[in-house]
Amino acid sequence: MAVTTPPARRPANRPPGVHVILNRVLVYGALAAVTGGIYSGLTWLAGTLSGGRDPVAGLVAALAAGAVFHPARLRLQRAVDRLFRVERDPYRVADRLSRTLQETVDPAQGLATAAALVRRALHADGVAVEVHGGHAATVHDGELGERPVETPLVWHGEPVGRLLSSGPDTAPDLLEVLARHLAELAHAVRLTADLRRSRERILTTREEERRRLRRDLHDGLGPTLASLAMTVDEARLRLERDPEAVERLLIRVRDQLGVAIIDVRDLVYGLRPPALDDLGLTGSLRSLADAPGPRVDVAVTGPLGELPPAVETAAYRIAQEALTNVRRHAQATTALVRAELLPAGAEHAGGAEAGDGAEDKGPRLSRELRLSVADDGIGLPGRIRGGVGLASMRERAAEAGGSCTVRPRPGGGTEVVVRLPLGTETP
Repeated sequence: MAVTTPPARRPANRPPGVHVILNRVLVYGALAAVTGGIYSGLTWLAGTLSGGRDPVAGLVAALAAGAVFHPARLRLQRAVDRLFRVERDPYRVADRLSRTLQETVDPAQGLATAAALVRRALHADGVAVEVHGGHAATVHDGELGERPVETPLVWHGEPVGRLLSSGPDTAPDLLEVLARHLAELAHAVRLTADLRRSRERILTTREEERRRLRRDLHDGLGPTLASLAMTVDEARLRLERDPEAVERLLIRVRDQLGVAIIDVRDLVYGLRPPALDDLGLTGSLRSLADAPGPRVDVAVTGPLGELPPAVETAAYRIAQEALTNVRRHAQATTALVRAELLPAGAEHAGGAEAGDGAEDKGPRLSRELRLSVADDGIGLPGRIRGGVGLASMRERAAEAGGSCTVRPRPGGGTEVVVRLPLGTETP
C-alpha cells in the first residue's frame, strides 16, 4: 500500500540551509538592536539626570541590558520561528501531532497527515514514512534528497518502520520524540491491515462454507428427499391395484432414508465433529490415534475440558489433517500427538509446567493451547509445495488467532506445532 502526497515546491535557487542563516541573522540582529537600544537609552537617561558622565550609569545600563538579553532572545527566537514556521519544542510538536492524528479515522490517511506535519515541524525538504510488515505502506511528502537521514521506528522493541527526512540538520531530541509517536501510528497501520485481511479471510471462509452446505444440500440431500417423495407417491397409487409391489417400494424407501440419514450426519459432522461433544478434545485425539497405520501415542498435559469451542474444533481438525499426512506420506512407524496448556509465548519444556493443574496465584495470565504432531518418517522434501492440507491447517490456526508451523523434527521426521490462544484467566 502506498499513499503519496503531491511533492511540495521548493523555493528556487535557495540552498538547503539558507533559512537557518536567515533565522540566525534576524534573531541576533534584532537582539543586538534591542540590547543596544536599552544600553544607549539608559546611559543617555543617566547622563541627562546627572548632568554629566557618570561611571555608575554605564554599569547600571550594562547590567540592565544583560538582564533582558535572555528573555529578549527567547521572545525574538519564537517570533522568528513563527515567521519561518519552525517549531523547536519537541513536546509541543508531539502534542500537535497527537491532536492531528486523533481527528483522523483511517490510520493510513493519518500516516499521510503525519508525514506532512512532520515535514513542516522539521522544516525539511522531504519526508517519507515507511511501514514494514506483510502489508507495507509508504508515505511521501515533499522531495527526498540523495542521502536522507534515517530514523528507525520502534514499537515495544519491535522495528515497525523508518522515518526518512532530508534538508537542514534537525535536533536529535525532536526526531526521537516524533519517531516514538510515528511508531505507534505505524503499528496501528499494520494492525488495521492485518484486521482487514483477517476480516476478508473470515468472510471468504464463511462464504465457502455456505457454498459447500448449499452444494451438499442441493446435490445430495435434496435429490434423495425428492426421490423419497416420488417413491411414496408410487406406493400410494399401487396400494389398491398391486399390494405386493408396495412392499418392494417400501424397502426402497427405507434404503433411501438410510442414505438421507448418512447425508444429514455428514453435514452435521462437517460443522462440528461430534466426538468433541461426546469425548472432549482428549478423547477425540485418542480416537484419531486408533485409526489403522503407524502407532500413534497421545500425551495430554493439563485439563482440556474448558477450552473455547473454536479452539477445540481447530485443534481437532489440525490434528486430523496432520495424522492423515503422516499415514499417507511420512512412511513413519510411530507418531506422537502432544497437547498442553502453557502461558502465552512459553516454550515446551515437557513434564509438569504451566497447565498441569497448578494454581496460579499471580495476576491474570494469557494462556494458549500448544498442539504438536511429530513422526519419525522420511521428513520434509527439499522443496515444500504448499498443498491443500498444509494451507488448511494454517488457515484454521489463523482463524482462531494462533499459528501453525511445519518444520523438520530433530533426529528425523516432521513436526507440526500449533499455538492457539485461549485469552485470559483469573487466579
